[in-house]
Amino acid sequence: MRDVVHAERKINRAILISRLNGWSIVIVALLSVLVTLFAKSLFGTVVGLAVLVAGYLELRGHKLLVSRNISAVSWLTISQWYLMAVLFAYSIINLVQFDANDPWAPFSSSFKELVLAINPDVYLVETMLKISYHAVYVSLIVAVLVYQGGLSIYYFSLKKYLYANTL
Repeated sequence: MRDVVHAERKINRAILISRLNGWSIVIVALLSVLVTLFAKSLFGTVVGLAVLVAGYLELRGHKLLVSRNISAVSWLTISQWYLMAVLFAYSIINLVQFDANDPWAPFSSSFKELVLAINPDVYLVETMLKISYHAVYVSLIVAVLVYQGGLSIYYFSLKKYLYANTL
């Protein structure tokens, strides 16, 4: 009896986490898609739609978890691995496409003028741009590996509680 109560607590916590995580992914993905559509960025829109699929997978897994279906574990784990792959690929593509000889390429000329008006030291600003550009995408890779990787392990560990609940 005590094991069933413990398993039920673990499952209820996972239900809360999967709902919150799934809807967070969907909302962020939809906002990204809207922004990239207005910015006319095909690459950004494709990435946003790919992230939206991860949100769908997570919410599908959430729905199955609510009904205590053992296949929820697969859906939830796959959603994390899929999102990890999408964001990892996004980061790698951006790192590979970055031109260290022209760090201003991703930005508009008005942005360049604004930044140089604030700090006219071109060398310093370009060095800062190079470092921060790499830092952002390397940080994203690390954060995704830790968060999505950890969440996929957490979701996979639910299997034993779902089995315990069926006994």
